Amino acid sequence: MPPSLPKQDLLDLLLADRARFVEVAYRILKCRAKAEDVVQDAALRIWQNGPGPELHSPAGYLRRMIRNLAIDAVRQVGLECRLLAPIGDADEAASPCPCPHERMEACQALKAVLAALDQAPARMRNAILAHRLDGVPQKTIAAENGVSPTLVNFMIRDATALCRKALEDEGPVAHEAVAA
Repeated sequence: MPPSLPKQDLLDLLLADRARFVEVAYRILKCRAKAEDVVQDAALRIWQNGPGPELHSPAGYLRRMIRNLAIDAVRQVGLECRLLAPIGDADEAASPCPCPHERMEACQALKAVLAALDQAPARMRNAILAHRLDGVPQKTIAAENGVSPTLVNFMIRDATALCRKALEDEGPVAHEAVAA
C-alpha cells in the first residue's frame, strides 16, 4: 500500500500544474473563469479534508477531482435552467406592480375624470360615484334623491359622457389607460 500523501504536498502539486488542471476543467465548462473556480474549489477541499487514506497517482487524483467538480458545476447549471423559467417567458410573468409609465398615465386619466366630475352638478356626480364605485342600484339612488329612476339613468349617462370627453381631451393614451 502506498503511503498517504500529506495535503501540503498535494496542494503544492496542484499549484505547480495549475494551468494544466484549469485546462481540464475548461474543456468541460467552456468558461475560463468557471474553470479557475473549480480548481480553487479543489484546493479548498484538499485543504479542508485532506487527500484521503492512500493515493496511487496524486496527479491522476487531482485530475479526477477537478473533472468531477467541473461535471458537478455543469449539472448544477442545468438544474438551475430547468427550475427557472426561460427568459422568453419573462414578458408573460405577472408583474408585482404596473409599469411606472402606465401608472402615471392612469393617474393622469383619473385626475382628468375627477376634474370633469368636479365641474358636474353635485347630484350628477353623487349619482355616478354611488352607482359606479359603490355599486348602488339606480332605483336606490332615485329613492334617496326623490327623483325617478329614469332621471338617475340620464344623470349617469351624462356623467359618463362628461368623463369620456375629459379623457378624449386628455389624449388617446389616457383613454386607453382607463379602458384597460
